[in-house]
Amino acid sequence: MNEEFDHIENMIINEIEQFLLDVEIQGFSGNSIWTFQLKKRIANLGYRLGHKVSVGRLGADCTGEWMYDIIWFVEDNDQCLVKVPLIVECEWDKSYSGIKYDFEKLLIGNAEKKLMICQARETEIENLFIKLENAIQRFQGRENDRFLIVILNCTTDDIFYYRAITKKQ
Repeated sequence: MNEEFDHIENMIINEIEQFLLDVEIQGFSGNSIWTFQLKKRIANLGYRLGHKVSVGRLGADCTGEWMYDIIWFVEDNDQCLVKVPLIVECEWDKSYSGIKYDFEKLLIGNAEKKLMICQARETEIENLFIKLENAIQRFQGRENDRFLIVILNCTTDDIFYYRAITKKQ
């Protein structure tokens, strides 16, 4: 079952929507540039929320990529990891088999929220949402794990679709 977006999810969605405006204004094109710009926005949101951020190739302020495309994390005063508010995977392969590999990393991750950014042809978007939700519900992981799935309509490259899914018992 789909759920309403919470405050953090709405902030992430806002960053992604602002990214689409940047695409239009700045003319960003290509998977590498899109990935870099999306990572930058989500990493900066993590910093604004007071988290440490692990993300590759964004500069000296970031720790290198560690396990996932992006991780927001919190350490205590002794630099011990105490929680992970967000893990993110971004995959531009249009096939489910290409998306599945990165998505399954989120299934096994221990984070408060999990974000998957991917793309599909307009006629396949709903089918991809269904496949990812089925994967969440069938995985024998923790109840109440929260996923924000973001799918770009690659037929037009001008709209993202969003769905929040919570793992049930």
